[in-house]
Amino acid sequence: MVILMEINLRDLALRFVLGGASVALCFILLQILPWKIFAGIFAAFPAVMIAAVVMAGYFGNSELAAEVTLGASAGMMGCTVCVFTAAFCMQHLNRWGLSLSLALGAWFVSSFVFVYLMQHFLAGRRVGKSGRAAP
Repeated sequence: MVILMEINLRDLALRFVLGGASVALCFILLQILPWKIFAGIFAAFPAVMIAAVVMAGYFGNSELAAEVTLGASAGMMGCTVCVFTAAFCMQHLNRWGLSLSLALGAWFVSSFVFVYLMQHFLAGRRVGKSGRAAP
């Protein structure tokens, strides 16, 4: 069941503030921390995901927030595929534009694969607990 949220200015303003604050925090950490690799981990801070889940729960319901969370989880796992694809392609193709394009495509496809796998995993868990198929 898909529930569409109504977009309003308060929603967009909150997303802007939360997303902008996370980007600013990442930049500050990058400047302060001597370990740049560790600081880079914070660049993956899921503030945008948190804002999306909060807004889905607030303007929608818990079911919609759970669906957004599932999609965000799949997208984050897809980010791992994206990074490995980009690193591999940049080393072997020596063309950063093409490498980034391929990496983004890999992210998009793998994210949908992860959604499919997680949905099947969760459906299997519901069957196992109840002893019957999930609706």
